Amino acid sequence: MKRRFPLLALPLAVALLAAGCSAGGDSGTGGSSGGGSGGDGADGDSSEQAANPLEAEDADPDACTGDSVFIEAVEIPGTTSEPVVIPEIENEAGEVVQEEQEIPGVEIPDQRVPAQCATVEEAPAGCLGEAVIPPTALPEVTIPETTIPAFEYGDVELEEEVAEAVTSEGVETEGAKADEVCQITEEEAGEGGLIGSVLRPSILRSSILRSSVLRSSIMRSSARLEDGTQIPSVRVPSVRVDSVRVDSVKIDADRLDARRVGEVDILEGEGDIAFNVDADVLFETDSDEVRQDAEETLAEVADQIGQELPADAPIKVDGHTDADGGEDHNQDLSERRAQSVVDWLVDEAGLDADRFTVTGYGESKPVASNDDDEGKQKNRRVVISAEI
Repeated sequence: MKRRFPLLALPLAVALLAAGCSAGGDSGTGGSSGGGSGGDGADGDSSEQAANPLEAEDADPDACTGDSVFIEAVEIPGTTSEPVVIPEIENEAGEVVQEEQEIPGVEIPDQRVPAQCATVEEAPAGCLGEAVIPPTALPEVTIPETTIPAFEYGDVELEEEVAEAVTSEGVETEGAKADEVCQITEEEAGEGGLIGSVLRPSILRSSILRSSVLRSSIMRSSARLEDGTQIPSVRVPSVRVDSVRVDSVKIDADRLDARRVGEVDILEGEGDIAFNVDADVLFETDSDEVRQDAEETLAEVADQIGQELPADAPIKVDGHTDADGGEDHNQDLSERRAQSVVDWLVDEAGLDADRFTVTGYGESKPVASNDDDEGKQKNRRVVISAEI
């Protein structure tokens, strides 16, 4: 008779309104919102996603650039156990009553979940690139069955003992995808028209866990033969494979705020001149990098400076933010944005860098209330002024 043991499965004069708000802001001025497919699973038409993730090559971290997210490999150590030797036994008469036998140990090799890259594709100005998190999986693992053989000699019978194989099933999780989203173009909006905001939603690939498993120990009891020969007990220790986890991966939502197509107005006062630009198109949210679709507006400002100002007239460029985010962050952001405008006018329009003075005021000099989106948009600005 066999006994089987159960398994155990364990953001003044000239205002360039900056589209991006200061840190933490999401204050678009309205307009339509758009988004791709959410985190309910990536489409299956990608060859990278169609392949078995456990058989894929490791992603190159140097190639996982920009807003893409490098996902580290998961190393799963193997498990081993020593073999158990059943000794040879002779009775008092020198007869071998138990031959030497070896019960194999367990050798479960290392396993591995390859490194991956959750990609955010580059996109043209006015667009947010497609975001994709690939699927992943954890492999199955099995601790094989083991058996202590029965013993029988004369009137002594010891039953075979069996520890059944135990398996922790493999686990899979789908990837996630958000499609590229784009604002309408300035041509579509028309002069002074509104370009609505767009939103690419966040996507999430959930974590997965493979449970631990335990193959119980088994023992065949000892016995004594009629002539006093001792048959020692035999024990095969338990074997355990620990649980393993692949953490969740998230790509945050991104947004392009609503804006109006810019116009440049020349405002002349006594001894000064201003170029009033209604264009909150300069920067993305919380960024100091001049957007590609803002370059036409800056080029128009540069042309007006060349036409209206003496070639050596000093120009003051001041940066301002709304009150979202911390004061220190907003101060730094305002300085960086003002400097970015100067850099563009120098590098791209060929103006003399020595003419410019750059100052950042952060959130300290609002021109409107910070209690609503319209006021915040007015406060987010780069101010350019000159005396004539």
